[in-house]
Order: sequence, then structure tokens, then C-alpha cells
Amino acid sequence: MRTTAVLSSVLFMGLVACGSDDGFHDAPIGEASFAATTLTEVTGFGTNPGGLKLYQYVPAGVTKGAPLVLVFHGCTQGATDATRFGWSELAEQHKFVVGYVEQPTTNNPLRCFNWAGEYGDPANVQRGKGENLSIKQMVDKLVESQGVDTKRVFAVGFSAGGAEAVLAAATWPEVFAGAASVAGVPFNCTTVYAEVSGCQKPGKDFTPDAWGDRVRAAHPGFAGPYPRMSVWQGSADGVVGPGNRTQIVKQWTNVHGLAQAGVADTVDGQKHEVWKSASGVAMVETYEIAGMDHAYPIAAGCGTAGAYVADKGICATKRVADFFGIAGGPSPIPSDGGAPSSDGGKSSPSPSPSGSASGTPKGASATDDPIAERAGSTCSMHAPGSTSGSTGAFGALLVGGLVAAVRRARRARREGWSR
Repeated sequence: MRTTAVLSSVLFMGLVACGSDDGFHDAPIGEASFAATTLTEVTGFGTNPGGLKLYQYVPAGVTKGAPLVLVFHGCTQGATDATRFGWSELAEQHKFVVGYVEQPTTNNPLRCFNWAGEYGDPANVQRGKGENLSIKQMVDKLVESQGVDTKRVFAVGFSAGGAEAVLAAATWPEVFAGAASVAGVPFNCTTVYAEVSGCQKPGKDFTPDAWGDRVRAAHPGFAGPYPRMSVWQGSADGVVGPGNRTQIVKQWTNVHGLAQAGVADTVDGQKHEVWKSASGVAMVETYEIAGMDHAYPIAAGCGTAGAYVADKGICATKRVADFFGIAGGPSPIPSDGGAPSSDGGKSSPSPSPSGSASGTPKGASATDDPIAERAGSTCSMHAPGSTSGSTGAFGALLVGGLVAAVRRARRARREGWSR
């Protein structure tokens, strides 16, 4: 416990700083930033190896066979903060179940979902382990308790939560019919701590095949169809490079075997592009929100503006729900999968350390040193007194070392021994 207290003090003395959006500031860790819809905690959802928490919002009048949307918050936020996105209100109108997934500070001091593995342990990125298994167990629990439609389960997230939603779709493609990433990163951008900052900003630039191979390698025996994907990004995001939007699109159009040229239009004044299957079903879409920094976009009557939630005249929640086909939108759930095959006509490759097959950049190296690796976080780290948003060596080593020490201590207590 003493180690945890020291770590918390170090973090708040300036080693870690998260970007703000449109003048809003980060919500304090562990505090609700506004009076939100009442959520009910759900417990007893399996072994929960990732140590995540789950809260549900079930509107009155929801019937058996309703859709389920899992919502993932960003760094420094919690489940209550994620209700600002407007999913509970939309669920009231269209009668579906919402599950809010929460990352406790015992897993990550900034409550970031560990999309790049946890403290040097890549288990969270590997199907059936860590946080992704906890997410699958959450779905199973809500299917059992609320009778939701197993063919209409979706994942949506912002920032680190956006990366986690993409991770959930990649590791459990048979569970999720669709996912949406707002200011997130592609699946399996890295599991190496030294590369996390580069994944966030400016982002890595791989070929569509290389990105797609990473998804296919997550579940080599999967025969499809893969989840549909909605990708959102602010053009002025100072925390997660806007180029990540293009990279996620590359990854998921490749997985669906779609041509790289989409059909562009304008929706609520914002740039929109869509890729459809041969049967005309929208499988991948993307929005670029002009002038938006690191934020989740809402509009009047949709969500509540505040920390990392910006009124940009477009309701991401409603548009994503339309894309999923659960709120009266024009995009139905495809009955034929919508894609020609699960791998776009390619065989599923094995992960390759050289990088050409898996998309790992040449020259990249993995390490077993827990100080040199830690959880993926869409927050920037820097040394005290630094104004840079990039990862400083001092801050990286100190935070990484302290976090690894906390992690080892927790594991030791669970195994019944201590140093």
C-alpha cells in the first residue's frame, strides 16, 4: 500500500499529464464530473482476470433480445464520466442495454485501459487473457441477466477506451457485431513500452495488409464475419495523432477485404467516408471532426459537454448507433456478414518477429524488462518541469519502475507471499 501511495504522489507532482480538449480539463481520478444517470454495478461475471469493473444502465421497458452496447471511458475517467457521451439517453429512446466498463486505479494509476499490454505483460492483447477475457465475461453476464441479443453486441470507446473497443473487436470477433473508436489507435499497435508514445502521436504507418494481419493473428481460426467499424477523430487532436484514424481504417477495410477507396460525403458539416460490402452494407466508416482536439463529439440534445466531451454539432453516439442499426438508422446488421471472407482472401499468418508479415516495424525489439515496458496509455508522460508532451526518459523509467513494483506486489499478495 505504501508503494501505491508513493506512486500516486509522483504522478500528481508532474510526471504524467493528459491533454485537454477545447479548453476543458481532465476530471480528477475517482470523481464524477457531473450528476449522471444512475448506474448499477454488476458483479460476479466470471474470473475477471483483468480486474475490471462493470456498471449497467437498463431502461424501463427493455425486452428480451435487446441490443447491448459496452462503453469504455478514457484515461482519468470512470464509468460515470462516460455517461456524458449520451448512450444512456439514447438507450431510453430505443430500449437497449448499456454496459459501462471501468478501469480501476489498482490496474492503471490513470485509469487508462491497457491496450498495449499491462506493465510489460502482453496478455491483455492476447485472446482469452487479461482485460479482453474480462470483457467477454461481462458480455456473457449481461446476456444471462438481461437476455440481450448475442448477435447485436457492440463496443464503443474514447481515447484509451477507443483503443480498448478495437481490441475487444479484434480478440472476440464472434462476440461483437460492431465497434466504434473515438480518438483511439489500431489494434496491436505495440506491446513495447518505448513505442507507446509513438503509437499515440504521430501514430504508426503500416500497410493495410500489415495492420490486417495483426487482427487475423489475434484469432487465427476465425472464419468471419468480422465486426463492422466506425472511426472518429478530431483534426486538431493534440494527444492522439489524427493519422490514427487513417490507420484504423486501413486495418479494418483490409480485414473485411474491401477496396481502399471509400465513398466520401458530408454529415452534419463533417467529413465522412464509408466502405461497403458487395451487398451494399456499410462495413467501415470514418468521421474527421474539423478543429476538434482530444474529445468525444456531441451536439445539442446529445450528451453533456465537459471534460473531453465537446459540442461540435454532431452526435457521435446517435451516428454510431445508426451505423450499428440499433437506433433507426439506415445501416442494418448484415445478414450475410457483408464481407467476402474473414481474411480478405488471405491466409492467417503467424506473428513474425521480422515484422513483414505481422506489421511489426523492422528494427523494433521486445523486452522482458518490466521497467522498459508498461501499459498502453493515451496520456503523455514527461519529466517534472518539462513542457513537452512526449515521453521523457526520466519520467518513463521512474513511472515504469514504480508501476511495475506495484504490480509485482499485488501479484505477490494474491499468491500468498511478500517480500
